[in-house]
Amino acid sequence: MNKANLFETMFKELINKDIIILEQDEGDTAKPDEGGSSGAVLKLPKFKINEKNWGKTLATEDRAIIERIGAQLKGDDPLARAEYLQRFLTETEQIKTDITVGEVMGTLMFLDIFASIVFEFNASVAGFLFEALFAGIFEGFQIEAKEGGGEAGTTDVILNVRPRGKGAKQGIEYSFKLLTDSNSATIKGSFKDLIDGISKSPDSQETYLVVLKSGTDEVMNLDFYEYDIDQKNWFEWIGVPKVIPVKTYEEKEFEFGSEETPKIVMDNLQTRLDTGKIVDGKFVKKQPGAKKDERDAYEAIEGEEITIARPKKGLTVSPYELRNEAGEAPTHLFTGRKYKMKLFAGTKRTLDYTAGANFNELYKDFLKPDAFSAEVGDKIYTDFGNYVAEGAYKKDPEFFERLKTLGTYTGKGGAGQFKTSAGYMKNQPNVRGPKRLTLDREKFQSAASAYTELVGKQIYEVFTDMANLIEDVSGYYLGGSVKERFEKGYAAKEEAKRLAKSTEKNFKEVEVEEDTRKALEKSAQRRAARRSGYDTGAGKYGGFEESKALDLKDFSKQILENIKKDT
Repeated sequence: MNKANLFETMFKELINKDIIILEQDEGDTAKPDEGGSSGAVLKLPKFKINEKNWGKTLATEDRAIIERIGAQLKGDDPLARAEYLQRFLTETEQIKTDITVGEVMGTLMFLDIFASIVFEFNASVAGFLFEALFAGIFEGFQIEAKEGGGEAGTTDVILNVRPRGKGAKQGIEYSFKLLTDSNSATIKGSFKDLIDGISKSPDSQETYLVVLKSGTDEVMNLDFYEYDIDQKNWFEWIGVPKVIPVKTYEEKEFEFGSEETPKIVMDNLQTRLDTGKIVDGKFVKKQPGAKKDERDAYEAIEGEEITIARPKKGLTVSPYELRNEAGEAPTHLFTGRKYKMKLFAGTKRTLDYTAGANFNELYKDFLKPDAFSAEVGDKIYTDFGNYVAEGAYKKDPEFFERLKTLGTYTGKGGAGQFKTSAGYMKNQPNVRGPKRLTLDREKFQSAASAYTELVGKQIYEVFTDMANLIEDVSGYYLGGSVKERFEKGYAAKEEAKRLAKSTEKNFKEVEVEEDTRKALEKSAQRRAARRSGYDTGAGKYGGFEESKALDLKDFSKQILENIKKDT
């Protein structure tokens, strides 16, 4: 579909929608080709926010429109799309070289809607609208709250995405969390619902999209994170363990006295380095300051001169475990000989499952004496802590059935709720993100202005004329005085004329086959009749008789005629 056809379709779909005009600096009405300032930006239609029709009732005009907007956004999953939106706002010069007019308009419209949700609604309402909006732009759907649990698990939406940028698009179950970024930010949910959702099949998982908000009422940072929960990583998320830093050591071989000798060895010698030679298995020390005959006798000894030292005992025990080539703890170190020892290699995060408060709360029934028994492979586990720590649960086919006996699942021990801190999530190695999107109204206006030139004079003219017309028509019908209604009515007449002229000038005929044209015209006529409620001359609203299609030019003329009649 070429640009003209695309926007003609868009306008026809949107003329009956509520219109909100993107803010413009007072008095700055210069068009792009007239050198307007950065305050003169494209006036974009913005639609009423509709949670139901975006994410749940799919066969609606609102849903169709939000899907069209979503189709203009780059990125095959939420994180990729957030990354693109940020680049769209901050890298305008680079983006402008490879972007279509449709992509510019769709992206600006989406950002305006998204910003309205984030800035203008409280947390709970914003969360629902966030789900609905993303369901729309990813051609998915929301899960009704009353349908939660069971196989739905904790899923909020199904999104049609390309997982991790690979393979074909498919429906992925997402749980959405929109939270304020703070030390107390907690990702939580129903223990029972999550078990039910993931236990429905061996390869089931749920994907969590967590968006952390920070900033001010003027500039809001949104950090997007994603992670998956399944059987194999269950205890990394559900009953979060306590994270303990543990030092790690790696074995290294070295030749004593060479540059390879570890510094810790040289720093932990009982004696200074002594130089000498081996005679019949005994070490003959070279004596500094010896007399000439003693020096001569030493020089006459055959064999290579070596240096030895006595290591401190701490080097031969854990964690260093210094050993000679025979695998023994040496009493002396000889230069030129090979040794092995373990050296500090850094710190790694280890998990202590039994130390976590949520772990003890969720699995308390299994932590009682003689309360747990599981046979996995050829091993029987009677201690739940060992069962978890050794990873036996990962290959236990009865894992979820065991969890379903817990009181926190059945409700006998009180409804269980898993809790994961945002701080813990940020430090998990398998979490995808963060991808930051900064919603800054100033940057938004600047970006819109930067792209106005690309959108072009023709689109600018049509949108501006349409926006002004709607504003004046609204003022005419809502005017409180005769003077106000007269002024708005007169202005509306002029704006209707301008809109008719700009649509006639800027929307060109689209070349299609004759049969295709007839079919498209008939479809457009029916849609226009259904949506407008006008008597087209061939029947009342809802009829399917062939009639003249409602286009923007006709729309302008109808408004003009109505105002004339009313005045």
